[in-house]
Amino acid sequence: MIKLLYTVLCLLTCSLISGQETVTFYGLKGHYGFIIAHSEELKPISQSYPYGIQLEYSRLKTNDKAWKTCYCYGRSGFSFAYFNFANPEVLGSSYNLLYFVEPYFTYKGPLKLSLRGTIGATYLNKKFDAATNPENLLFSSHLSFFLALSLNLNYHLNDEYALNLSANYNHISNGGQKQPNKGMNFPTVSIGIDRIFNFKPLQSKPDELRAYETSIEYYLGSFFSLRSSGNEAEASNHLLIGFLGGGLKPLSGINGINAGVELWYDYSDEQIAERDGLEDSAFSSAITLGHHFKLGNFYFLQQFGGYVTRPRNIQPRWLYQRYSFWYRIGRSKKWTIGASLIAYGKVADHMDARLLYVID
Repeated sequence: MIKLLYTVLCLLTCSLISGQETVTFYGLKGHYGFIIAHSEELKPISQSYPYGIQLEYSRLKTNDKAWKTCYCYGRSGFSFAYFNFANPEVLGSSYNLLYFVEPYFTYKGPLKLSLRGTIGATYLNKKFDAATNPENLLFSSHLSFFLALSLNLNYHLNDEYALNLSANYNHISNGGQKQPNKGMNFPTVSIGIDRIFNFKPLQSKPDELRAYETSIEYYLGSFFSLRSSGNEAEASNHLLIGFLGGGLKPLSGINGINAGVELWYDYSDEQIAERDGLEDSAFSSAITLGHHFKLGNFYFLQQFGGYVTRPRNIQPRWLYQRYSFWYRIGRSKKWTIGASLIAYGKVADHMDARLLYVID
């Protein structure tokens, strides 16, 4: 799931930018797949085969401004997806409102290869309940996050219709807001058809559009999240607030390395320490090192963090991964908004929102 989230964030590079040269797609596709049991306790409820249907609307902008957002051609749009998990008493169904982007690897000729990243919100009609649904360790809240990564083959029958075949890796989680929160990973295969309007052959862009700066960029910012104070479904949420700073060094037009520091105070750890009689402080600090992609106004960071201080009885692990997505806003492009996920190995811990100031 961690690699999935980072790859999805790396694909969120095609926003709905204004422009005159726009191709419009209306799509319909069907899904069929299976559930991955990523721990022993999930095997009993992972023996079903989800199926679903998806309706979508997307646009492909071909002007230079849109192309420079990600240095590629790509569709972006919205969809509604319904998934039935084929276990109505325990897992039920999900209703999903999604945003996706789909950069093309190849775009000449009728056969086009693309990679789609999807993020959105999901409503789950079944969730964990200690009395009535104790088996459902996957979902503990009706509202959760949806992430997906898809490899697509698109075959244009003509300028108005295209068929697509996709391999999809889907994930649903509440981001650590409530427990238990094992989350569901369910790959699917989908087949669909697109109705296309105003399609024109895509042309190669000149090399000068790829120009980039080589100087170090520095950043300062803050982040916050809400975290559950226990594994019980009724456990309350508490604020986590932190500050960060560091530098970003470009190595090429899209690649770079980064280093920084993070400091945060977690009121859920304070609650846990008080409840369990621990002497741990809720304050944590860490040093981060990592790699990042910069695509236009987008940053995608993958970092390792090493704790300098931490509540050792609550958090025994000293190393973590952080996956972040930033987007520079405003005319000056100094202010940056974003989100990140902190994880320990294969286990995602929680997500946060970020506000930063970048100095060129």
